[in-house]
Amino acid sequence: MNDKEIRKILVSYLEATHNKIRIYHEKNIGAAICDVMVVTDKLTGFEIKSDLDNYKRLDNQVRTYDRFFDENYLVVSVKNLQSSRYRVPNHWGILCVTPTGIHLERSAGKNKYVSRACQLGLLWKLELKNLLVKN
Repeated sequence: MNDKEIRKILVSYLEATHNKIRIYHEKNIGAAICDVMVVTDKLTGFEIKSDLDNYKRLDNQVRTYDRFFDENYLVVSVKNLQSSRYRVPNHWGILCVTPTGIHLERSAGKNKYVSRACQLGLLWKLELKNLLVKN
């Protein structure tokens, strides 16, 4: 499966499983780009690895995602499912995408490396202003 196919199924899954959700694609996060960022009551990052991708940058992506997101998921196809278990830390979740849907292989655990300063850096000026007024 390619990135476009995986992304389409992932977004449909996310919209179906969350009431209030904001989805961002290709969001700059420090030294990496987050494939899909989801905002609910927490920030969640999704790194997609299609059948055509390699894993050379994954270690750096994991470190970067861990600074920005409360939870992280590696999203793979069936082809890469077995090896994906060993490619990300245990607190990362794993979603397996098939042509007919998504299977939750492993739930994401609490990320103890997240930085609130990094998360605030993702917000727009107006969003920061609203937070300041509200609090």
